[in-house]
Amino acid sequence: MFDATLKLQSEVETIFVGDECAENRKSAITLVKCLAQAAKKTLIDFKDSIVKESPKNTTADGDVHPLTSYVGNYIKFLFDYHSSLQLIFQESSNGDGTKSGLVSEITGLIHAVETNLDVKAKLYKDHALGILFLMNNINYIVRSIRSSEVKDLVGDDWVQRRRRTVQQHATQYKRAAWGKVLECLSAQGLTSSVGSAIEGIAGSVGSIGSHSGTTSTSVIKARFKSFNKQFEEVCQTQMNWAIPDKELRDNLILAVAEILLPAYRSFLKRFGPLVENSHHASKYMKYTPEALEQALGNLFAKKLPQ
Repeated sequence: MFDATLKLQSEVETIFVGDECAENRKSAITLVKCLAQAAKKTLIDFKDSIVKESPKNTTADGDVHPLTSYVGNYIKFLFDYHSSLQLIFQESSNGDGTKSGLVSEITGLIHAVETNLDVKAKLYKDHALGILFLMNNINYIVRSIRSSEVKDLVGDDWVQRRRRTVQQHATQYKRAAWGKVLECLSAQGLTSSVGSAIEGIAGSVGSIGSHSGTTSTSVIKARFKSFNKQFEEVCQTQMNWAIPDKELRDNLILAVAEILLPAYRSFLKRFGPLVENSHHASKYMKYTPEALEQALGNLFAKKLPQ
């Protein structure tokens, strides 16, 4: 309405000429200003509705929330009226033309979504799932902005900061979801059959001193059994979690494999000989590294695109 009314101003000036039509011209200008204010209020009200959206409404599998996709589409739709928006927010810019006021409104909408998402993420009983939820949603925002004209408005620095946030969430996910699994592969307190000192694998474990004895077979079996249990529980649970962005999913699975498989190979090489000749060895050494890698490929498989 603002756009159409503004385009008519030249005709209004042509038709309503002279002092006797001054009020008509003034009314037309006032109408344009009122529509501009109404447009601003629409965005303000929209931002308020985002803030007030119930934080208890989450996605069970960590998928992109409908609020995130709706706001992303809303912002892209706004840019069908880019030129009008520039004029509307010109008076609220900070002396650099038409940009600052509009940037502030757009980034304000996104910040409102991010604030709402942070609250939602804290409601997940599984901390790793809450992190995955944030990663998915921030990644969706980044991809939406990068694929539209909005990128030129908010700038590449803004986009890169959000991409780093996605990577930070991915790192936090690995720690939260796989920390206990990796603890099973830690060699702290264990010695191989040659009695050499073993360095911790999981990253948080420091080096340990030499031991004269060899760790008992029963202890090693218990470690393998614990690893199998933890690994299977994580895989079974996370098969039903969602990462709708295939590239993000593939990269996250690869990142998990890059920390898990070397740790498992090392543990298998050092301690496998203590178990492999014992009774029911396959009950404890259930997995080859290749089998682990194949199982990781089933993570987040529930909503894979066909």
